[in-house]
Amino acid sequence: MAAFLRRIAGSPSTNTSPPVHDDDVVYPLHMLDDTKTLRDIVVAWTLRFDDVLDVEKLHDSLSRLLEIGDWRMLGGRLRLKVISSFILVEACRLTIYEQDNGKQEIHAPRTFTEDRPAVFTTRETFPMAIEQHPVAKKLPKATTHASIQLGPKAFHTFAARGDAPATLEDFVHSDLPMLSLHITSFTDATLVGLSWPHALMDVMGQSALLHAWSLVLAGREAEVLKVLGVHEDAVIAALEAPSAPVEEFKLGAKRLAGTSMLWFGARFGWDLLTNKTAETRTICLPKKFVEDLRQQAMSELAAEQGEEKDIFISDGDALTAWALRSVALSSPQPRPVTALHALNMRFRLPSLINAGGVYVRNMAIAACTFLSPETATGNLGPIALANRRHLIEQSTEPQVLAFMRELCYNPALGANPSLVFGDPNAILVPFTNWTKADFTNIVDFSPAVVRGEGADESRVRANAPGSLTSHHVQSLRSSPTERNIFVILGKDHGENYWVMATLHPPAWEVVEKSLGIV
Repeated sequence: MAAFLRRIAGSPSTNTSPPVHDDDVVYPLHMLDDTKTLRDIVVAWTLRFDDVLDVEKLHDSLSRLLEIGDWRMLGGRLRLKVISSFILVEACRLTIYEQDNGKQEIHAPRTFTEDRPAVFTTRETFPMAIEQHPVAKKLPKATTHASIQLGPKAFHTFAARGDAPATLEDFVHSDLPMLSLHITSFTDATLVGLSWPHALMDVMGQSALLHAWSLVLAGREAEVLKVLGVHEDAVIAALEAPSAPVEEFKLGAKRLAGTSMLWFGARFGWDLLTNKTAETRTICLPKKFVEDLRQQAMSELAAEQGEEKDIFISDGDALTAWALRSVALSSPQPRPVTALHALNMRFRLPSLINAGGVYVRNMAIAACTFLSPETATGNLGPIALANRRHLIEQSTEPQVLAFMRELCYNPALGANPSLVFGDPNAILVPFTNWTKADFTNIVDFSPAVVRGEGADESRVRANAPGSLTSHHVQSLRSSPTERNIFVILGKDHGENYWVMATLHPPAWEVVEKSLGIV
């Protein structure tokens, strides 16, 4: 019985919290920050620069940024509100345990010090060129033809220091900053690793951070935009505004609940048991490959519909169609497919679009594309068009607000709503597209370049000194449930697209065949 109670309350060592600093600035986490899914993710992002960068300048400029206004929030410590206590009696001993599984919040020092810094920075230096390092030389590189290369797990050592916090507990039971900076230096290149709990920000928050960091590094602090929505949830404010449009939630009719949700869960569990192996790899898709893919989709639609003037397919639609078709074709029997997209509300709600600053938060909701087995395994064109039409329908301001109403006000969903839509027998394919974050053009670390051309003076550069060459992302703790996931990282300076995918072996075989590799 005592062991059972300990599991409920947590051990004394687990529940030991750092000292409380009464003068800290407290920032609440908002509804889309503090979710069950995001609590399990600590993001590790690795950026490659083909330049020697001054580590002190990078550290000092990032630390300085986090002293400006409410950018301070990113230099805070993650905390859980205490909501209750347990009193346990064990072996004639009375013990009081605090149960701290309440809502998350951020406690930021008013003054950062050596003992309580804004960012935890570590450095590793190798006295060799990056191509001489046994692991770094295998980092993904642009290729003239489509290629599949090693995934981010192979380069974990460059993403974060060995003892970097990797769980929610690591953060809330320590006084470590949420943001960690791990820099690996070579004689001709620098790898910049950033890690943080996903609850802190999404990909557009990352873009805002890198842009502001570049400005401070260049001595242009006056141009750094104000961080908005730190105390008030701007999404909820938009939802509750008197002028907010009200419309029926169209996806609601396709929401899985009750028996259908149980069947979906059982099917998902069966897929995990029968396809235990999933591998994450990085894919380079040259500009011409993507152009041809898009043109193929448009030509197929023109042939079916008899005209081409009203047909438009984006790169994202074409890439989504290619990815969904690959997954569908790898299934041993025909099944419907549901694509789960991350729809960023910064681009959908007028109050966020016209804001005079940046939101460094999580502001993405789900949008879905539903495909029948026949469509999912057919031509690219109809898949791409279905994807485009579904996203257009779901991304209007009224539908975005309708989705948020469902999350906020539907009592049947509980405190941690998990919305799943579509056919319960469908293959679920999560998508994240980072292209709008435009990291290739946002990042400018040229003021930190020590030797712009590196050790090899004959090297031909594809990008300006201090600009990003490539990047990849991973979670510091992987989950066995991860599969059929695609992350479009965006374009490099050669306009090649980079995609990360987590797939089981049959799907990788289909992808390889589609790329002409086998």
